[in-house]
Amino acid sequence: MKDFTGKVILVTGGAGFIGHHLVQHIISYQPQKLIVVDDLSTGFKENIKHLITAGQITFIEAKVQDLIISILPSKIDYIFHLAAIVSVPFSIEQPFRSHQVNESSLLNMLEIANKVQTKKVIFASSSAVYGDPIKVPVSEVDNLNPKSPYAYSKYINELHAQSFAQAVGLDFLSFRFFNVYGPGQRADSPYSGVITLFLDKLKNNKTVSIFGDGTQLRDFVHVNDVINALVDGALSNYKNCVYNVGTGQSTSINGLYTVIQKIVDSHQKPIYKEERSGDIKNSVADIKKIREELYFDPKVPLVEGIRMLVSSEEGSL
Repeated sequence: MKDFTGKVILVTGGAGFIGHHLVQHIISYQPQKLIVVDDLSTGFKENIKHLITAGQITFIEAKVQDLIISILPSKIDYIFHLAAIVSVPFSIEQPFRSHQVNESSLLNMLEIANKVQTKKVIFASSSAVYGDPIKVPVSEVDNLNPKSPYAYSKYINELHAQSFAQAVGLDFLSFRFFNVYGPGQRADSPYSGVITLFLDKLKNNKTVSIFGDGTQLRDFVHVNDVINALVDGALSNYKNCVYNVGTGQSTSINGLYTVIQKIVDSHQKPIYKEERSGDIKNSVADIKKIREELYFDPKVPLVEGIRMLVSSEEGSL
């Protein structure tokens, strides 16, 4: 049974897309205290405003890399670290800024966790660490080949966590997210996913751009499934390891476009542009490890997830 009763939990990036879903989910398991840290550079306070108003969470607006331990409780049971710059193009344009946010913020959280008796640090890594794998689906034991500063920052963060585990006995779990989608992923954000962008443009009769030839493969996983993986991992007995978080199902970008076309009843054709630097050809998860150890079972098929997303957007109009 999932239970955070009596626990103090901290979530970084909790006003963001995945973060605010996680925060809402954790609340349902009645923690003693839930602290959310976000600098609102890409997150939106409106995502969690109702929880702040109701007194269900404590919100700290701050850069995670600058967070000071004196404003936090002396004991934090679990830390979920999601705050990051997740744009590959941005990391190529501003690698130092990407390093500051992604690596320094995790290091700060690891240092804090070591001082506040944290049971486990759960943090977001990325499928980008694999680069272009020789084969797909790709498993956690396959070679890593990052292609961008963003991907390197995620790989280096896994090494930082391993070093803390070895040096001071701090437990962690790293989750390599594949292509996460779902409600609350905004089309006007530079970090928006391809599903949200396609939907927004097709519904508004705008031109859709596909980078490359559209045959590249992706593994699209619904945010609800991702949240279940994070929480199950936190409450499991497993520690100091990494997990892929996907569905194990591959979909080409062209195939995705066709699915969304049908759902929104559009006949518009995309335009194809040159492949972007840092883009990966094929990215599909082997989820055998997370299935066996955390009993992870993705519940939301892609077509159903997109239909749910369209329905939720229409209902909010």
